[in-house]
Amino acid sequence: EAMNKAHEEACASATESTPAVEEALRFYAEYGDEARLTALLERGIINMVYHTPDEAEHVVMESDHPYKDYADDMNLLELPGHESMLVWFDPQTKTEKDYDYLTFWHDEGKAAHYGEKKYSGGRDGSSENWPTFDNPLHIPAGKCTVGFVSDGSRNDWGWRLTAASASEHAKQHAIVAVKAAVGLAKEKSHTACVALLEEAMNKA
Repeated sequence: EAMNKAHEEACASATESTPAVEEALRFYAEYGDEARLTALLERGIINMVYHTPDEAEHVVMESDHPYKDYADDMNLLELPGHESMLVWFDPQTKTEKDYDYLTFWHDEGKAAHYGEKKYSGGRDGSSENWPTFDNPLHIPAGKCTVGFVSDGSRNDWGWRLTAASASEHAKQHAIVAVKAAVGLAKEKSHTACVALLEEAMNKA
């Protein structure tokens, strides 16, 4: 049962990558056919990881850990050469809900914002609305202003965000699929597959 669950999770992780990767993992999970997987890996995962478009890139922005009281920060978030970006937060991200929050403003004038007006939460198990890797915030611009406000009490770890082009986000999805497949191949002692997958990871 645990093995079946691992197979299902591996297949699910590939759904946003390429058809070849998805097919490879599904076939491998069902039949354990190493030769079939190896052939598909050479066409699918390897090419996808090696041939990500040149414009793919990302930037990381983060607070202090823990963040400071009485913050009122405005910072430019920019992905040069792009007309849009996807933004998601590190799973460790935590702030005091509603009182310590981020806003993605169109610019420093703060007349309009992208997404929710306040992104916050997670402290002491409180609800949170941070965009995630699987459900990122789409910003239809190559730059915006990130505002962070905190009050004078109850701070936490803080936040770390990644902004990336759609192609970079897709590449990172592919890497998640590769890692899942490595685990399956090791469980089955399929050394040829492990070698191919780890080669892809080393060159990603």
